[in-house]
Amino acid sequence: MGRDGMRKSSLSPFQGSVQRVGIEYSKKGPVRYIGHLDLMHTFFRAFKRANLPVSYTQGFNPRIKCSFSPALPLGLASEAEYMELYLDRKIDIPSSIDNIQKNLPEGLTVHSMKVLPLLGKSSNARIRAVAYRLNLHQFSRSSSLSSRVTRQDVEERIKDFLGKGEIFLIDKKGRKIDVRPLILSMEMDSDWNIRLLLETRAGFYLNPKIIIEKLLGVGSEKIAFVEFVREKFLFW
Repeated sequence: MGRDGMRKSSLSPFQGSVQRVGIEYSKKGPVRYIGHLDLMHTFFRAFKRANLPVSYTQGFNPRIKCSFSPALPLGLASEAEYMELYLDRKIDIPSSIDNIQKNLPEGLTVHSMKVLPLLGKSSNARIRAVAYRLNLHQFSRSSSLSSRVTRQDVEERIKDFLGKGEIFLIDKKGRKIDVRPLILSMEMDSDWNIRLLLETRAGFYLNPKIIIEKLLGVGSEKIAFVEFVREKFLFW
Protein backbone atom coordinates (compact mmCIF):
# COMPACT_ATOMS: atom_id res chain seq x y z
CA MET A 1 0.00 0.00 0.00
CA GLY A 2 2.82 2.42 0.84
CA ARG A 3 2.85 5.60 2.84
CA ASP A 4 0.31 7.40 0.62
CA GLY A 5 -2.24 4.66 1.24
CA MET A 6 -1.57 4.83 4.96
CA ARG A 7 -2.14 8.57 4.98
CA LYS A 8 -5.46 8.21 3.15
CA SER A 9 -6.75 5.56 5.55
CA SER A 10 -5.92 7.73 8.55
CA LEU A 11 -7.81 10.80 7.34
CA SER A 12 -10.34 12.15 9.80
CA PRO A 13 -14.04 11.82 8.83
CA PHE A 14 -14.34 15.59 8.42
CA GLN A 15 -11.26 15.91 6.17
CA GLY A 16 -12.26 18.11 3.20
CA SER A 17 -15.78 18.76 4.53
CA VAL A 18 -16.98 22.22 5.51
CA GLN A 19 -20.22 21.36 7.33
CA ARG A 20 -21.80 18.55 9.35
CA VAL A 21 -25.57 18.33 9.76
CA GLY A 22 -27.80 16.17 11.92
CA ILE A 23 -31.05 14.92 10.38
CA GLU A 24 -33.92 13.58 12.50
CA TYR A 25 -36.58 11.47 10.82
CA SER A 26 -39.28 8.89 11.48
CA LYS A 27 -39.88 5.50 9.86
CA LYS A 28 -43.49 4.29 9.83
CA GLY A 29 -45.93 2.25 7.78
CA PRO A 30 -44.87 -0.37 5.20
CA VAL A 31 -41.40 1.20 4.89
CA ARG A 32 -40.55 -0.21 8.33
CA TYR A 33 -40.06 -3.56 6.58
CA ILE A 34 -37.06 -2.39 4.56
CA GLY A 35 -33.68 -3.30 6.01
CA HIS A 36 -30.95 -0.94 7.18
CA LEU A 37 -28.84 -1.10 4.00
CA ASP A 38 -31.88 -0.44 1.80
CA LEU A 39 -32.78 2.47 4.07
CA MET A 40 -29.31 3.97 3.63
CA HIS A 41 -29.46 3.67 -0.15
CA THR A 42 -32.94 5.21 -0.15
CA PHE A 43 -31.55 8.29 1.58
CA PHE A 44 -28.47 8.38 -0.65
CA ARG A 45 -30.72 8.48 -3.74
CA ALA A 46 -32.77 11.26 -2.14
CA PHE A 47 -29.59 13.26 -1.43
CA LYS A 48 -28.49 12.90 -5.05
CA ARG A 49 -31.85 13.95 -6.45
CA ALA A 50 -31.95 16.87 -4.02
CA ASN A 51 -28.49 17.98 -5.27
CA LEU A 52 -27.09 17.91 -1.76
CA PRO A 53 -23.31 18.59 -1.75
CA VAL A 54 -22.42 15.45 0.20
CA SER A 55 -18.81 14.66 1.05
CA TYR A 56 -17.19 11.40 -0.03
CA THR A 57 -14.43 9.29 1.48
CA GLN A 58 -11.04 8.94 -0.23
CA GLY A 59 -9.77 5.87 -2.06
CA PHE A 60 -10.87 3.51 -4.83
CA ASN A 61 -14.40 3.02 -3.48
CA PRO A 62 -15.59 6.46 -2.30
CA ARG A 63 -18.62 6.47 -0.01
CA ILE A 64 -20.81 9.20 1.37
CA LYS A 65 -19.45 10.44 4.71
CA CYS A 66 -22.28 9.83 7.13
CA SER A 67 -23.43 7.81 10.10
CA PHE A 68 -26.92 6.49 10.84
CA SER A 69 -28.57 5.71 14.15
CA PRO A 70 -28.25 2.03 15.16
CA ALA A 71 -30.05 -0.36 12.81
CA LEU A 72 -33.73 -0.76 13.63
CA PRO A 73 -34.93 -4.39 13.86
CA LEU A 74 -37.04 -5.26 10.82
CA GLY A 75 -40.72 -4.46 11.31
CA LEU A 76 -40.22 -1.86 14.03
CA ALA A 77 -41.44 1.69 13.48
CA SER A 78 -39.53 4.66 14.86
CA GLU A 79 -40.16 8.25 15.82
CA ALA A 80 -36.53 8.95 16.70
CA GLU A 81 -34.14 8.01 13.88
CA TYR A 82 -31.23 10.24 13.03
CA MET A 83 -28.18 10.51 10.82
CA GLU A 84 -25.13 12.76 10.67
CA LEU A 85 -23.97 13.89 7.24
CA TYR A 86 -20.81 15.67 6.08
CA LEU A 87 -21.08 18.27 3.30
CA ASP A 88 -18.62 19.95 0.91
CA ARG A 89 -20.31 23.32 1.26
CA LYS A 90 -22.82 25.00 3.54
CA ILE A 91 -26.49 24.57 2.68
CA ASP A 92 -29.79 26.30 3.35
CA ILE A 93 -31.48 24.10 5.94
CA PRO A 94 -35.23 24.71 5.25
CA SER A 95 -34.98 24.25 1.47
CA SER A 96 -32.74 21.19 1.89
CA ILE A 97 -35.32 19.52 4.13
CA ASP A 98 -38.01 20.13 1.51
CA ASN A 99 -35.84 18.82 -1.33
CA ILE A 100 -34.92 15.67 0.55
CA GLN A 101 -38.50 14.98 1.62
CA LYS A 102 -39.75 15.25 -1.98
CA ASN A 103 -37.53 12.32 -2.89
CA LEU A 104 -38.32 9.98 -0.01
CA PRO A 105 -41.03 7.28 -0.05
CA GLU A 106 -44.14 7.52 2.09
CA GLY A 107 -43.36 6.59 5.68
CA LEU A 108 -39.93 8.25 5.82
CA THR A 109 -40.42 11.78 7.17
CA VAL A 110 -37.64 14.28 7.85
CA HIS A 111 -38.58 16.31 10.94
CA SER A 112 -35.53 18.47 11.43
CA MET A 113 -32.03 19.25 10.25
CA LYS A 114 -29.47 21.19 12.25
CA VAL A 115 -25.84 22.19 11.92
CA LEU A 116 -23.47 20.24 14.18
CA PRO A 117 -19.88 21.07 15.18
CA LEU A 118 -17.63 19.77 12.43
CA LEU A 119 -15.27 18.19 14.95
CA GLY A 120 -17.99 16.98 17.33
CA LYS A 121 -18.29 13.47 18.71
CA SER A 122 -20.68 11.11 16.89
CA SER A 123 -24.11 10.72 18.49
CA ASN A 124 -23.76 6.94 18.24
CA ALA A 125 -20.86 7.10 20.70
CA ARG A 126 -23.02 8.93 23.25
CA ILE A 127 -26.12 6.67 23.36
CA ARG A 128 -26.94 5.64 26.93
CA ALA A 129 -30.37 4.02 26.50
CA VAL A 130 -33.24 3.51 24.05
CA ALA A 131 -36.95 4.01 24.80
CA TYR A 132 -39.62 1.87 23.13
CA ARG A 133 -43.42 1.91 23.07
CA LEU A 134 -45.06 -1.49 22.58
CA ASN A 135 -48.82 -1.54 21.96
CA LEU A 136 -50.57 -4.77 22.97
CA HIS A 137 -54.14 -3.85 22.01
CA GLN A 138 -54.24 -6.04 18.90
CA PHE A 139 -52.24 -8.76 20.64
CA SER A 140 -54.76 -8.92 23.50
CA ARG A 141 -57.57 -9.61 21.00
CA SER A 142 -55.64 -12.03 18.82
CA SER A 143 -57.56 -15.19 17.91
CA SER A 144 -54.28 -17.13 17.99
CA LEU A 145 -54.20 -16.91 21.79
CA SER A 146 -55.81 -19.62 23.85
CA SER A 147 -57.51 -17.04 26.08
CA ARG A 148 -58.12 -13.30 26.08
CA VAL A 149 -55.28 -11.34 27.73
CA THR A 150 -56.28 -8.65 30.23
CA ARG A 151 -54.33 -5.56 31.19
CA GLN A 152 -54.10 -6.89 34.75
CA ASP A 153 -52.49 -10.08 33.42
CA VAL A 154 -49.78 -8.04 31.68
CA GLU A 155 -49.22 -5.74 34.67
CA GLU A 156 -48.73 -8.77 36.94
CA ARG A 157 -46.32 -10.31 34.45
CA ILE A 158 -44.31 -7.06 34.35
CA LYS A 159 -44.15 -6.94 38.16
CA ASP A 160 -42.93 -10.54 38.34
CA PHE A 161 -40.53 -9.98 35.43
CA LEU A 162 -38.87 -6.94 37.00
CA GLY A 163 -38.69 -8.72 40.35
CA LYS A 164 -36.28 -11.30 38.95
CA GLY A 165 -32.63 -10.88 39.83
CA GLU A 166 -31.54 -12.49 36.57
CA ILE A 167 -33.13 -12.89 33.14
CA PHE A 168 -31.10 -15.10 30.82
CA LEU A 169 -31.41 -15.10 27.04
CA ILE A 170 -29.44 -16.84 24.30
CA ASP A 171 -27.77 -14.44 21.85
CA LYS A 172 -27.09 -15.05 18.13
CA LYS A 173 -23.75 -16.70 18.95
CA GLY A 174 -25.42 -19.16 21.30
CA ARG A 175 -24.12 -17.48 24.43
CA LYS A 176 -26.22 -17.28 27.57
CA ILE A 177 -26.42 -13.67 28.78
CA ASP A 178 -28.16 -11.97 31.68
CA VAL A 179 -30.18 -9.05 30.26
CA ARG A 180 -31.85 -7.97 33.52
CA PRO A 181 -29.31 -5.16 34.16
CA LEU A 182 -30.16 -3.70 30.72
CA ILE A 183 -33.86 -3.27 31.52
CA LEU A 184 -33.96 0.12 33.20
CA SER A 185 -37.74 0.38 33.39
CA MET A 186 -40.93 -1.25 32.13
CA GLU A 187 -44.49 -0.11 32.79
CA MET A 188 -47.92 -0.28 31.20
CA ASP A 189 -50.34 2.61 30.62
CA SER A 190 -54.12 2.71 30.18
CA ASP A 191 -53.86 2.50 26.36
CA TRP A 192 -52.24 -0.95 26.33
CA ASN A 193 -48.78 0.53 25.79
CA ILE A 194 -45.75 -0.98 27.50
CA ARG A 195 -43.07 1.68 27.96
CA LEU A 196 -39.69 -0.02 27.87
CA LEU A 197 -36.32 1.62 28.52
CA LEU A 198 -33.25 -0.45 27.64
CA GLU A 199 -29.66 0.43 28.46
CA THR A 200 -26.94 0.06 25.82
CA ARG A 201 -23.50 -1.30 26.64
CA ALA A 202 -20.41 -1.28 24.44
CA GLY A 203 -22.54 -0.85 21.32
CA PHE A 204 -24.89 -3.71 22.25
CA TYR A 205 -28.58 -2.95 21.61
CA LEU A 206 -31.09 -5.39 23.03
CA ASN A 207 -33.97 -6.23 20.67
CA PRO A 208 -37.25 -5.37 22.47
CA LYS A 209 -39.01 -8.24 20.65
CA ILE A 210 -36.91 -10.73 22.60
CA ILE A 211 -37.86 -9.09 25.89
CA ILE A 212 -41.58 -9.14 25.09
CA GLU A 213 -41.48 -12.77 23.97
CA LYS A 214 -39.90 -13.63 27.33
CA LEU A 215 -42.35 -11.43 29.25
CA LEU A 216 -45.50 -12.80 27.62
CA GLY A 217 -44.24 -16.37 27.18
CA VAL A 218 -45.14 -16.54 23.49
CA GLY A 219 -43.30 -17.19 20.24
CA SER A 220 -42.33 -14.80 17.47
CA GLU A 221 -45.44 -15.62 15.41
CA LYS A 222 -47.71 -14.17 18.11
CA ILE A 223 -45.43 -11.18 18.69
CA ALA A 224 -46.42 -10.11 15.14
CA PHE A 225 -49.60 -8.72 16.76
CA VAL A 226 -47.57 -6.33 18.94
CA GLU A 227 -46.86 -2.86 17.53
CA PHE A 228 -43.25 -1.83 18.27
CA VAL A 229 -42.12 1.80 18.09
CA ARG A 230 -38.69 3.20 18.94
CA GLU A 231 -39.55 6.48 20.67
CA LYS A 232 -36.23 8.11 21.48
CA PHE A 233 -32.56 7.77 22.31
CA LEU A 234 -31.10 8.96 25.60
CA PHE A 235 -27.57 10.35 25.38
CA TRP A 236 -24.75 10.87 27.84
